Amino acid sequence: MNKEYFPLGIAKGNAFCNRVAERQRLVKNIKAHQHTLITSPRRYGKTSLVLFVLEKLGIPHAKVDLFVALNAKACEEQLIQGVQRLLGKISTKPERMLTQIRDYFSQAKKRWTIGFKGLHLELTPEKDSDAAINIMDALLALESILAKKRQRAVLFIDEFQEIGALPSAKALEGAIRHVAQETRYLLLVFSGSNRHLLTYMFDDKSRPLYMLCERIILDRIDEAHYADFINKIALKTWKRHFPDETLSQIFTLTERHPYYMNVLCNALWKTHEDKAHPPDAQSVKKIWQEYIYTERTRISRELSYLSFGQRKILTAIAFGNATELTGKHFLQLVGLTGPSVINALEVLENRDLVGRKEAGNYFIIDPLMKAALLFFYQDSFKSSEEN
Repeated sequence: MNKEYFPLGIAKGNAFCNRVAERQRLVKNIKAHQHTLITSPRRYGKTSLVLFVLEKLGIPHAKVDLFVALNAKACEEQLIQGVQRLLGKISTKPERMLTQIRDYFSQAKKRWTIGFKGLHLELTPEKDSDAAINIMDALLALESILAKKRQRAVLFIDEFQEIGALPSAKALEGAIRHVAQETRYLLLVFSGSNRHLLTYMFDDKSRPLYMLCERIILDRIDEAHYADFINKIALKTWKRHFPDETLSQIFTLTERHPYYMNVLCNALWKTHEDKAHPPDAQSVKKIWQEYIYTERTRISRELSYLSFGQRKILTAIAFGNATELTGKHFLQLVGLTGPSVINALEVLENRDLVGRKEAGNYFIIDPLMKAALLFFYQDSFKSSEEN
């Protein structure tokens, strides 16, 4: 039962918790043919949200993940593969569709190789041709087929910020904007986790994607919604709700981070599902501490990419130093100058390691990293505070 309701990957069906407002907004955007950008830190459930909505709507769709795209050609390949998958989903007469695609490229005077590889359609642009042009041609070809069938469809492009980091970013973004402005049947949904780069791509007047999309920002799910969700599953498992102290401990440790909520609840069900009673608060704390220890190597590796000053500031924030980070007390605490702190905070924010609340207070986005810093550096940091 733990994997069914608390998956560590994409949440589907009964595992999907709340996000009612976000779902409603996305549904409205899709029905209104409004291209949409969804942003949040990593592991907040962006992919789960989009796929859940698309499955509920029953609209043909394909997902493209650009996380592995290291250059323009890799982006081209991923997007063309997405087009191929989507064409495969809407095709009831493959041979007829093949003729239509060939006719489209012929009329557009494009020299593409088009055919079937096994059971799957394959579109291959001319060798050494421009990646941005090829992306535009593939997407417009898809729109042409959809228009002939009067069929609406969605191409979901995940980790879209990877395009913005490439040298040819403006050309690639320009190609996608051209398509987005032309389409009546193909809808684009973008998502990404590097909010700062995405803000630059979509909010900077000099960028091609400026003002193209409506934006949905995912935050953490409210305690009340999580409590209802967890208790429904607890009733099925133990015929009783979780004690309030247990729920409070879960929320405190995970800070309602969606991924870590699932990690912790998954482990709690795994260890207590066959017992007479649901876990207590002490069991929650024990499992979380075990998880910190298990993940220490990964956390250490992430921290190793930071400078000494950046690590020191991150640790200070973990210990509750959330405001006035360029004030005299904080500068003495970390042993850095004001400009050094400002530069370090910019790096930490750009890497989505720290965020800022509406009041301006800094916080660590990953609760496991925060817990690891508190656990492993408590003695050394306390001694530095005392000094």
